[in-house]
Amino acid sequence: MMHVMSGNRPVVEFDSDTYEYNILNKALAPLYITYRGNIRKWIEERAVDPTRANSRAVKSVQGLSKNASDYVTAMKVDAATITDNYWVKDSRDTRSYEDIVFKKNDFFSLALARDNQALNKKASRTPELTNIGQQEKGWRLEQGEWWLYKNEPVKEIVSEYITCLMGKALGYDMADYFIENNGPLFIKSRCFTGQIYNLHHIDSIVVDHAEGERFVTDDDYGYNYRTLCEISPQLANQYIDICVLDAICENFDRHTKNYGILTDRQTGEIVKLAPNYDNNNSLLANSNLSLDRNSGVMRMFLKFLKEEQIKVSLPTISQNAIQELVDHAYSEAGYFQDQIDLAAMIFNGIELLTNHGEFSVTPFPTPAAGTA
Repeated sequence: MMHVMSGNRPVVEFDSDTYEYNILNKALAPLYITYRGNIRKWIEERAVDPTRANSRAVKSVQGLSKNASDYVTAMKVDAATITDNYWVKDSRDTRSYEDIVFKKNDFFSLALARDNQALNKKASRTPELTNIGQQEKGWRLEQGEWWLYKNEPVKEIVSEYITCLMGKALGYDMADYFIENNGPLFIKSRCFTGQIYNLHHIDSIVVDHAEGERFVTDDDYGYNYRTLCEISPQLANQYIDICVLDAICENFDRHTKNYGILTDRQTGEIVKLAPNYDNNNSLLANSNLSLDRNSGVMRMFLKFLKEEQIKVSLPTISQNAIQELVDHAYSEAGYFQDQIDLAAMIFNGIELLTNHGEFSVTPFPTPAAGTA
């Protein structure tokens, strides 16, 4: 018999041959298993993307075939990740969570930038085997905190940083991003789960499905919004915040693996949506970026707001203040872009969302502190 563990507590037991399972602690079990009930798929989705060249190099030095299955890859490190405290062990295994938790990452530079010197290192437990996503990236431990570095094109780095700064200026809950420009250019973000929360990607609870004759994709605005409303009005409000920023910054790649729910590691209580993260496919990443905001993500989001009768309220921010944010990001990256006035484009988007006076219904009120 195998167990899915939350720290040192078994929360799900399952048969390793049939994957039949029994939830032992529903409050602490992964939401993916609670809602979707597929143990093997949950483990497989924790594995690093095998299409990343650097991830294949990491697998090789860990004694894994470059074609090793997602299940085998994840189980090489007991399906443990940086962003939650779940892992998988055999019932006869005497190890504790303290024995398997990641304490270092000798293959950070190999995963991030194909540092061939790392190819000569001895195999050791590395979070890179469960560092998901298509972008070359790596986890680095700095002064007791894990930071995720991403190796992106400069336009994506600048766009992700500007989006982060804009989100903070608008008062949204944002993951902390910084540009690292001491040699190769990277962008890094602080792990926002720490030793407190578990991150559950939203694909734990939403899936492609049919509603009558209509096929609904898992990233559909209305479907996500209504699903979160059923769990908590607070989560629904926070989802709107994410979508507002996506529209303002034309982030065309919000999907069910790059936003999620945080739960308390000790109680399993849903706390909030995770801070807004993974915005590299915004702004300059769009090949046909335009000052005309009546197309693209903005147009789709405005259509959703009208259908759901939601009114967006945004703080006042001047175009000059936005220009300062843009200039700061360009300076940090040593990058200059004069093909489009980004500050004007962002300001136009804010104005468009603020002035759609035809809508009269506001989103759900945020519950008092301590409720979800």
